[in-house]
Amino acid sequence: MRNLSTQLVNHLETQNHINPNSCQISAINEIEKKICKNLKQKFFELFKSKFDGIYLYGAVGVGKSVILKALNIKYKNSEIFHFSDLIFHIQNAQSLNNKNFLVKKKLILIDEFYINNLTNIILFKKFLKNSSLKKKIIVMTGNKEITNIYDDPTNKDLCKEIRVFLNKNFLQIKMKSKVDYRSTENVNHNFFFINKKNSHDAQNELRKQIAITSIPRELVLKRKGYSFSVSNFYGNLLDIEFNKLLEEKLIFQDFLLISKKVNFLILRNIPQLNDEQKDFVYKFISLIDAFYENKNILSISTEVELNNIYVGKNYAFEIKRTISRLKEMGSNTYINKNLQKFIKK
Repeated sequence: MRNLSTQLVNHLETQNHINPNSCQISAINEIEKKICKNLKQKFFELFKSKFDGIYLYGAVGVGKSVILKALNIKYKNSEIFHFSDLIFHIQNAQSLNNKNFLVKKKLILIDEFYINNLTNIILFKKFLKNSSLKKKIIVMTGNKEITNIYDDPTNKDLCKEIRVFLNKNFLQIKMKSKVDYRSTENVNHNFFFINKKNSHDAQNELRKQIAITSIPRELVLKRKGYSFSVSNFYGNLLDIEFNKLLEEKLIFQDFLLISKKVNFLILRNIPQLNDEQKDFVYKFISLIDAFYENKNILSISTEVELNNIYVGKNYAFEIKRTISRLKEMGSNTYINKNLQKFIKK
């Protein structure tokens, strides 16, 4: 694994068109050192009292997630989870030793670590305390340093316990960049209709060009303990109003299910959101996360400019990441790359 850092840098340069800065190269080198050290200690695994962890944190668009995904590609003995998906697995796994859940991988990658409620803390603690993790390496990404993660006023001791555990077991690396890598291109105005009056007709025309059928039907989806349906499914494309989709009782895993059934999403009339629409804000963040993770192609129409899509305070940090992801999804580079992938299918 001595060449892992070189492979990662080459992947970022050739596949993601990123010229890694000194901070990113330093993080890559630390990951390689951690993996090499862990492999050398294989003989003593049974006696390990803790697992090895690295936590990459920093502002949106500094290259955290792209490093994690490159690592998942180049280091075969790895498994990657979006944090919301990980929590869902923990919640539904009868045993954390379930082979289908943790899998027998050496490296566990957790993207977008973000705790915003007590349930997440309890479930994540359950995950961290699992004995099998002592034999693994965990690399996580997040926006906040460990001392600033969620603090529940009614359960301060539990929150403190998680922070102490993470500080003890994780090497923290702050990621920096002068640019947001997701926002270096303008959005493609054939897919993104930002504050435009003619968006309805334009998105109708886009659907006609892309959809494999002109006859819409209902898409029925199921996950453990829950089933739901969405209308206006055109085989490879879902065309739906923002309010219609987000009024449903859906969570991140449901949006992920939808993203795996369709290649394209036309999302119409995204309004300006505020703190009084807490449920809509949280679902919107989850929706974009799911479709971004699955690399779907998105067409949106909005009532305001992207940077003004949220005027509250409580989710300003999270929405900033969502807007960053939307800008990348609206870029020619993202659309052309993934359009080719879906055409091949």
